[in-house]
Amino acid sequence: MTTYMHTKNNTEYILKMLKKYAYHSQSYNILKKDKLYFYSPSGIDGVIAYVVYANVAIVAGDPICDISDFHEFISEYKNFCKKQKWQCCFQSITKRCKNIIEKMDFSLIKIGEEPIFDLNKFSLEGSKFRGLRKNINSAKKHGLTVIEYNPLLKRCPKWEKEMEELSIAWKKIKGSKEFSFLIGTPSIANPGERKYFLVLLNNKVESFVTCTPIYSRNGIYFDAMRRKKKTINGTNQLLFTESFRILKKQGYVLATLGTAPLSYKHVNDPNQSRMIKLALKLTFEHLKYFHRYKPLYQFKKQFGPSSWEANYLAFSPRFFNPVILYALLKAYDPTNVTKKLLRELNFRWEKIKKLNKNKII
Repeated sequence: MTTYMHTKNNTEYILKMLKKYAYHSQSYNILKKDKLYFYSPSGIDGVIAYVVYANVAIVAGDPICDISDFHEFISEYKNFCKKQKWQCCFQSITKRCKNIIEKMDFSLIKIGEEPIFDLNKFSLEGSKFRGLRKNINSAKKHGLTVIEYNPLLKRCPKWEKEMEELSIAWKKIKGSKEFSFLIGTPSIANPGERKYFLVLLNNKVESFVTCTPIYSRNGIYFDAMRRKKKTINGTNQLLFTESFRILKKQGYVLATLGTAPLSYKHVNDPNQSRMIKLALKLTFEHLKYFHRYKPLYQFKKQFGPSSWEANYLAFSPRFFNPVILYALLKAYDPTNVTKKLLRELNFRWEKIKKLNKNKII
């Protein structure tokens, strides 16, 4: 079996596969150059994108292939990992993949839920949206407007400079570099098939969001948002609701704001579930920039999703260990996640196992 590094020729094939089979909301981001690619030795039409850290191979979302080929394609990839002596993990898979992979000697953790918006039914009518409407109207009264910016049709150097400045300022506020793996970047210089929605005030960019296509669902994923540190009340609410309106007018039927992480619904084994929860708690306390997951959930909930779709981490061999957690965090933030964290995780893990064995926790 063969893996291939990211090349221009492979990009053309991968994009073709995405347009045929991509269902996962973040699937467009497998085109980022941090990935390796696995192709079926038996000729299955598709691709699996992955990264490897600490001998853990982590797949970015669902396999990109027809769902009828999931079982065979995953089996081929799992055998490939076994030959390389890698642990095999799938990060952020959807329920349709979960229904297949859980019968293949994988354990699963529910890592979060994703708000799905049916654009044909989206409405802000009713008393529960009164506060949201008030914020949006306030933003409009202050002169904020939302437009779609398409750099491939007509470039605006002024706006692009302001977008870049917002991105630089955002990274300073966040205190780390851009996240990687399944999280995208604005990529204004090379937009591909991304969409950009901008909030303007007096023709200056106050906030913007980068969106990517979900081809097989005729949908759009709201990926990377950047804004000023201090914005007018209602700026973000106006940005998303007006973007929904524009997308519906363009014929899209679905939008998602991405997964709200950490549902804490873990594996069926209660002892292992308890250990996983404590390990996650340790990690997210250690990595301060992950601490705002609860406000993130509330922010997405305020728009009234049509449904919530679960996402899962799957791993084989079946028993969870701290190396998996370390590799996953390393995939998202290669610079700031170091082996110091792995040593700390292993130390705490041994203590957790001892406490668990003695039934203290």
